[in-house]
Amino acid sequence: MARILDNLDVLQKLLKRQPFGLITDMDGTLSEIPHNFLEITPPPPTLPQLAKLVKRFEVLAIISGRKTEALKDIVNIDGVQYIGHYGMEWWKNNQAVLHPEVAASVTAMRELAAELETLRAVDGMIIQDKWATISVHYHMTRQPETAKQQIMDLVQKSPHGKNMRLIEEKNNISIIPRVEINKGTAVSSLIKEHNLQGAIFLGDDVGDVPGFRAIRVAREVQEFMGLAILVTGSETSQATLKEADFTLNGVGETVMLLDWLVDNTVERTHTRP
Repeated sequence: MARILDNLDVLQKLLKRQPFGLITDMDGTLSEIPHNFLEITPPPPTLPQLAKLVKRFEVLAIISGRKTEALKDIVNIDGVQYIGHYGMEWWKNNQAVLHPEVAASVTAMRELAAELETLRAVDGMIIQDKWATISVHYHMTRQPETAKQQIMDLVQKSPHGKNMRLIEEKNNISIIPRVEINKGTAVSSLIKEHNLQGAIFLGDDVGDVPGFRAIRVAREVQEFMGLAILVTGSETSQATLKEADFTLNGVGETVMLLDWLVDNTVERTHTRP
């Protein structure tokens, strides 16, 4: 698949469509995936570019599997829209607001979290409990494939498993409520709310595929042009690759793309209310 850095003329034309939005994933896209999600995450290397670009576009949004408050603390740029839990939680009026459908599933998620505690006996297993969602990281275990199966078996056997959906990402499984809310619905909401005429969505993993598809659907049904850009790595699957329009080779090329956007855009003449 073609690299967007080799096709900047396409992006140059897209930037003429206003209002414009830059919508992106966090880990694996704006910054490298942490080795251990329980450790303090440093600010992403793309922070300087984001601080400039937030003044250039109608929308600059970050959609992550992380908790929204944690995402905001890491980036901490005024004007950025922070959306956590795979699109299920938005930062509004200076607080994280969980979608009502997701809030209704928190009790079951907490009971499942208690059941997952048995996995801590597996050496190297990391449980990232985010209250409304849970990610279990198995890449540091001695037998990752066996550990992965243990996670899936436990959720499927749990009485709460039928109410949960599993996202199999790079060396971790995210457990989320079985609701029709995801990064794609978040992208669609941003396009509609801000009447975006152009946008790009950056992502790197399976959880970002709904965002790629939302860009494609918007292109087909309304006066909108957008690009789905996949940040690739050694573990990128062919199935994920097929969902994107263009690629970037790792976070280093994300930095290059954002540098180009800084050099080829100007600050907006008016600010958001």
